[in-house]
Amino acid sequence: MGTTSGRETGTEAAQRGADGKRLTRRVLLGAGAVAGVGVAAGTWTAGASPLGTTTTTAARAPRPPRAGDWTALARGLDGTLIRPGARDYDTARTLFNPRFDGIRPAGVAYCARPEDVRSCLEFARRHEVPVAVRSGGHSYAGWSSGPGLIVDVQKLASVRLSGGTATVGAGAKLIDVYDRLTAHGRTVPAGSCPTVGVSGLALGGGIGVVSRAYGLTSDSITGARIVTADGRIRDVDASRDPDLFWALRGGGNAQFGVVTELRMRTHAAPTCTTFFLSWPWARAEAVVRAWQRWAPTAPDEIWANLHLSAPVGGRPGSVRVGGLSLGSRGDLENRIDRLADAIGASASSVSVRTRPFMDAMKVMGGVSGLTIPQSHQQGTLPGRNPLGRVARESYAARSDFYTRSIPADGIKALITRVERLAALSGGGAGSIALDALGGAVGRVRATDTAFVHRNALFLAQYIVSWPDRASATTVARHQAWLDGTHAAMRPWASGQAYQNYTDPKLKDWRRAYFGVNADRLARVKKAYDPGRLFRNPQSF
Repeated sequence: MGTTSGRETGTEAAQRGADGKRLTRRVLLGAGAVAGVGVAAGTWTAGASPLGTTTTTAARAPRPPRAGDWTALARGLDGTLIRPGARDYDTARTLFNPRFDGIRPAGVAYCARPEDVRSCLEFARRHEVPVAVRSGGHSYAGWSSGPGLIVDVQKLASVRLSGGTATVGAGAKLIDVYDRLTAHGRTVPAGSCPTVGVSGLALGGGIGVVSRAYGLTSDSITGARIVTADGRIRDVDASRDPDLFWALRGGGNAQFGVVTELRMRTHAAPTCTTFFLSWPWARAEAVVRAWQRWAPTAPDEIWANLHLSAPVGGRPGSVRVGGLSLGSRGDLENRIDRLADAIGASASSVSVRTRPFMDAMKVMGGVSGLTIPQSHQQGTLPGRNPLGRVARESYAARSDFYTRSIPADGIKALITRVERLAALSGGGAGSIALDALGGAVGRVRATDTAFVHRNALFLAQYIVSWPDRASATTVARHQAWLDGTHAAMRPWASGQAYQNYTDPKLKDWRRAYFGVNADRLARVKKAYDPGRLFRNPQSF
C-alpha cells in the first residue's frame, strides 16, 4: 500500500447521522475511539468509558489488521500513514542511528493532532498491534521503532511563548526550540544534539549545557498534554493527575502514554562564553584528576565536559575540555587558569569566545556555521528539511553516573580503555565523555521528580562508532570494547545509569535508572497503562 493521508472518504450513508446531517470526520473518530477504549487483554468490555460515555459493545476477539483496516486508519487521520511499498517508506522507517535500519514497521503514522494519536492507539488495541512512539528517533536501543505501528509526533512541532511559559509540540527538534525561544531572549535547559526530539529528551530528564544553572529539561516542565492507553487526552500538571505529572519528569519515555505537548518554564538566554582547551595525551591522568574536582564544584553558571577519544587502530591525539559560562568572561578565564595550575601545565590549545546564546548552542551541537534548516537531517518528511546536512552514524553507547571522584587506579583504567582502541581494526572511533553535574541539578530532592540522579558529580558516556557497511565481526569487536569499558569502571561507578541513554544490556535497569523511585513509577504504570499497551524490554 502506498502513502495515504487523512482525506475524508466513504459512502454518503456512512457520513450522515440518523437525522440526515453530515457527520464530521472528527465526530466519527471520537465515536470510534470511545468504542475501543474498553479493550483490554484481547477483549472488549461494557461499562463506563474513561471518556465519560458508556459502551455496550459485545465482546470480540482481536484479529490481525487487514489491508482495509490500515486504509480505514489512514482515512481517519489528519496526519499521514506510510506503509510498506510507499515511496517514502524507507525514509520514514529509519531512525537516527543506522544500526537499526533493518527494522521494518507495519506502518508509520505521522500524527497531526492528539486525536490522531488516540485513533492509532485504539487501532493498536483493537488489533493487538505493537506500538512504538517516536519524536526524534534517537533511542539508543532502537525502541522508537518496531515491527508494528510507529506513532510519530514530529508533525506536532509548534513552539509558542506566552509570558515566561513555552508551549512546545512533542515533535519539535531541539535546534528549532532553541531558535524560536532565543529570538525572544528565552530558552529552556536542554542538550546539544540539534535533531533530537524535545519530548524524548525532556521526559527522560534532559541533561544539558546549562543544567548546572537552570536544572534539567524535565525540571522546567510545568504541564503536559498526553494521550494515555485508555484513549483519554489529558492535560496534566501538579494539580491534575499529579502522580502522572511526577512520573513524566524523568520516567516518562513511552511508559504511560504519548505526550503531544509540553508546557515549560523558560529562562534567560544571555550572551555566554564558550571555551575549548586541550592538553597532550601524556597529561591525560592529570587532566582527569583536576577536572573532576573543578567542574562539578564551579559556580552554577559554568558547565564543562571532558573528552578522552581515539580513532580505532590509532593513538589518542589529545585530551579535551570544553564548556560554556553564563557569567563574566573574566571570571571564567580566572577559573580556567586555576584548572591549568591544578593540572600542572597550560593548555596546548585554547579557545575562549563570547557569543550570542543561539550561536553557542550551535557550537555545542556541532552545527556551527550552518543555518537552522541545514541543522536537520535531509528530507521532506516531518522532522527533516530539504537543506539538511546532519549525517547519520552507526554507534553504540553505555553510561555511568559517578557520585564520587575517580581515584588514581580508576583514572588509569579509564585511560587504558581509550588506548586499547589501537588494538581494534575496521575503522570508526571511540570515546569517553564526562559531563559535569551539581549546581541546580543537585538542589532538587531525588523523590521530587522521577529523575533520581541528583547526587551525581558527573555523567560518563562510553561510546563507539563504526563505518557504514562494517562487517558483523567488526561491529561485534567494537561493541566488545564498549562492554569491556563499562565493566572495567564498575569498581568506581555508582551503579546508576542515564535513562535517556537506553542500555538494553543493563541487568537491573529499574535500580540503575530510577533507584528509590522505581516502585512509585511501577504503581503509576499500573494505574495508567494496566494492559501494558506501551511496552519494551525495559517497561514497568
